[in-house]
Amino acid sequence: MKPGHRLAHLRREVGSSGERGVAIMMVLITIALLAAVIVEFQYSATVDLTLAYNARDELQAEYNAMAALRLRALLLRQGRALEAGMSSMLQALTGDANTKLPLGQILEQVPISCGLLSTVLKKGDEAEDARLDSKAKDDFFPGECEATSRSEHSKISLNMLANVTNNTSAQVQTMLLSFLSDPRLEENFQSDDKSGSHADNPQQLVAAIADWVDRDKTETGTSGDEDRRYSYLKDSYRAKNAPFDSIAELQLVHGVSDHVYAVLRDHVTIYTDGTAIELSTATPERILFGLLAARRVAVPPEQLVTGVGNLMRSIADMRAASPIPGMAQLNVQTLIALVSAAGLDSLIDVQRIREVFTDRPGTTWYSLTATGKVGNASRTLRAVLQSTEGQFYYFRME
Repeated sequence: MKPGHRLAHLRREVGSSGERGVAIMMVLITIALLAAVIVEFQYSATVDLTLAYNARDELQAEYNAMAALRLRALLLRQGRALEAGMSSMLQALTGDANTKLPLGQILEQVPISCGLLSTVLKKGDEAEDARLDSKAKDDFFPGECEATSRSEHSKISLNMLANVTNNTSAQVQTMLLSFLSDPRLEENFQSDDKSGSHADNPQQLVAAIADWVDRDKTETGTSGDEDRRYSYLKDSYRAKNAPFDSIAELQLVHGVSDHVYAVLRDHVTIYTDGTAIELSTATPERILFGLLAARRVAVPPEQLVTGVGNLMRSIADMRAASPIPGMAQLNVQTLIALVSAAGLDSLIDVQRIREVFTDRPGTTWYSLTATGKVGNASRTLRAVLQSTEGQFYYFRME
């Protein structure tokens, strides 16, 4: 082959190889782009599916919590009516006017859970159940839920501070002061509130709370202006001089720091109109600050807190030994007897116990907490129920 022909042949071979290389490169690039698109599409589809599952679980968790809350409210509303009816029937049969079945208190202790709801809501028709496979039966009420209730009548009623008749305000101030005088709470008075100041002692804090709801403009314990601490703030305001509309409003009061508010919010209420602690529903902690309010004048709070350990254990043992959950064994007379048996007469004025605590049988205000869970989703509902009216006066979803 002549040199010229050989050179042309080589050029044709090189050109053909270059074209094949470009074609292969284009194919590889196209495959890479398609792979990236497919991966992105798959990722987006997975994310969308996960979001859909989460949204479904969140909605189911909300419905679970709502169902538990509604059933708890139903038990609270009908429990007292059933109690009154059953007690009347027993009184008619026995002829004893004092005969009473504490059905309302028993129903208050009935655990509300998704297991109970599934049992209540499942159809009893065997033919219908036969058509459901086992998985469908298990998923009839998917997830978890729980609802609890606490009586508001065992708390300190803040709005009664505005009632100056019959020494009501003074009684509430005494109870609030006794609670805050617990030496275990002393460190909470060292932190500043949102305005950058703090109450120096429980007396100053209780006075500030009373000034917030009373109708005068004079600072409790002095002749000064009760608005002076608020007028110096960057965003100044005045004391409300009206009842609290919510517990959160406490955070506007001088001296109520985040720490103090965390202590107070679970032990005070704005809904009840009583000054005494309902003993049958009071927690051990509230019984303790009730005893602090009933201590003798010369007894310091720390001495009483140290001395009532055995008494509190006796109360806990008595409640734990109750044959029927929810049946109140502890009443004012029993508490007085326990105080005397523990040798605490020198620390606690047993006559004041009758003023601080009450055996009032009817509870009408309850704080309810319901939680629903499905998968990783959870919802918590908090509400305040007036059981006689069957109305919610507070409702919040978290």
